[in-house]
Amino acid sequence: MLIEEYRKARKLGNMQYKKAVSKGEPPHPQALDELLEGKKTAGRIPLGTVEIPMNLIAGLKDTSRQSALSPDFLPLLDEDSEFAGKWMRLYDSQMEEGIREPVIAYEYKNRFYIQEGSKRVSIMKYLKMPTIQAVVTRVLPERRNTRESRKYEEFQAFYQRTKLNEILFSGTGSYSKLLKAMGKNWDSQWQEEEIQRLKTVFYHFSAMYSSMNGQQSPETTGDAFLRCITIFPYEELKAKSSSEIGKDLKTMKEEIEPKALASGVEHVAEPKEETSSFVTKILPSINLPNLPLPPINTKKRLKAAFIYDGSIDRSGWTHAHELGRLQVEKRFKNDFATTAFENVGQDQAEAVIEEAVSQGNTVIFTTTPIQMQAAVKTALKYPEVFFFNCSLNYPYKSVRTYYVRAYEIRFLLGLIAGTMSEENVIGYEANYPIYGNVANINAFAAGVQMVKPQAKVQLYWSGIKDEFQYKHKKETILLAKETVTPEGAECPYGLYCQSGGKVVRLATGIVNWGKFYGRILEFISDGTWKTLTGRSKRSLNYWWGISAKVLELVYSQQLPRGCKKLAEEFRRFIAWGEYHPFQGILYDQEGRAHGTEDGVLDTEEIITMNWLHENVIGSIPSKSELTEKAQELVELQGILEEIE
Repeated sequence: MLIEEYRKARKLGNMQYKKAVSKGEPPHPQALDELLEGKKTAGRIPLGTVEIPMNLIAGLKDTSRQSALSPDFLPLLDEDSEFAGKWMRLYDSQMEEGIREPVIAYEYKNRFYIQEGSKRVSIMKYLKMPTIQAVVTRVLPERRNTRESRKYEEFQAFYQRTKLNEILFSGTGSYSKLLKAMGKNWDSQWQEEEIQRLKTVFYHFSAMYSSMNGQQSPETTGDAFLRCITIFPYEELKAKSSSEIGKDLKTMKEEIEPKALASGVEHVAEPKEETSSFVTKILPSINLPNLPLPPINTKKRLKAAFIYDGSIDRSGWTHAHELGRLQVEKRFKNDFATTAFENVGQDQAEAVIEEAVSQGNTVIFTTTPIQMQAAVKTALKYPEVFFFNCSLNYPYKSVRTYYVRAYEIRFLLGLIAGTMSEENVIGYEANYPIYGNVANINAFAAGVQMVKPQAKVQLYWSGIKDEFQYKHKKETILLAKETVTPEGAECPYGLYCQSGGKVVRLATGIVNWGKFYGRILEFISDGTWKTLTGRSKRSLNYWWGISAKVLELVYSQQLPRGCKKLAEEFRRFIAWGEYHPFQGILYDQEGRAHGTEDGVLDTEEIITMNWLHENVIGSIPSKSELTEKAQELVELQGILEEIE
């Protein structure tokens, strides 16, 4: 009996050995001493006796027993060896009464290395046991200003509060999102019952996820778990059985499968990138005014619902989207019917979206990031309905996102501000440190610097608490918000000049949401949508700008002709792709270089910018400085990666 078990284990071990050799990988467990050779560490911390997951055991402390084991700790030595005899006696003990003595291990960067007890680990691996008791010493890596270092610091902060080591993530900021999904923050107190419940829920999730996708890395499983609880609330998930969790996972399969987790977001920069046929590709380039475009199928009028979190009468953001909806109604009155729902907060969003679907709407536009969770959850229930969310960088495949490249307009406004200013300091008011907004600031600053190299940009934030606000903005020229409410032209807005108590508007940028929404609805109506659906595992974001004619620059009559001409020239250059606000080398406030002499910052670098241009005075606020509303948005779409 015992010899048969050893033979089975050894056979599996030999298979692992040969597979590793064929791939050019190490055929034995890695040794921590070799891994740390030549590396600096920040000390060691005894953690005591803890339960460690078997899938996190990566190797041995030293090389003394390496040759006896396969990469995953299965035996390799002959059955008549001393090692085999000890292995079989331990196996017998495990089957009779269980192995009670903990192994001795070291933890380094979320992986465990065994110093004593390698045969016990081998037996537990062979029996597919999930955990083992170990006396653990943590080896602290040298602290550096890198993504990996920050990620490990976040893990340590989470472990300090929960003593859970099985929940790992591939990126930074994920533990904050996990706490948020659980209704907690870094200052929350943890009850032992809560910790055990989280551990149990994660265990059931991991088992079901592995059964669906095969054995994955702990980080991939953690990422999938986090995405799951951002779609299905943790409070719902923790009340479900393993089989019920399995049903949820099948529903959201395309959102959490490994390829989807790793693929990121595909940004469609121009509407022309979505074309349904050769005919629609060549028609725009042929000068045939009497040749009709392929007709839109009007057999069934397409119905679209717009979900607003604010009031149409009071919110400038909501009002701008409502104008876009009305423009669609007017232009496509025979093709599309639209409905608006206003004042829909995060708590009401799911119910309102359900109502919109029940009314026959087959296209749903949610216009704020706080409605994304409800949009995804509902989209998974209604795969025949088209769902959108106005945001950047969300990874969901079932809900497409859309936004504008506002930095292009901000660059032009910077050119105007630098040209018009007689002073060396120009004001800029931003709202929240979310995706894309820092790029807007830096593009404005780059525009100012181009025409007035000695000028500085004084940065203000409207989304911070009163105690951190500047009471007076003394600059003569400032850029403020660029949305107005239907109650009238709020003062100030856009780029303006203030002098002697008077305000003179110079220029402002406008988003033509009507063109944006009309184009998307045309894609759906003519079937173009289908050409990109399923083409890859990446989620899709429509990120259009001046070239797509969804961004416009409106000039005041007070603006000199020469200044307007300069801005118009650069507007055309940007539209034609001959100039980019972030081309060449740019320097931040610390003097660090970004970009290359002949290159342009890539899309991800622009969206996730977390540094300020060298001529900006001010800083990006911390989360604690933000208002409650701003914190809510930053948690969903923010660039901040901090533990507070």
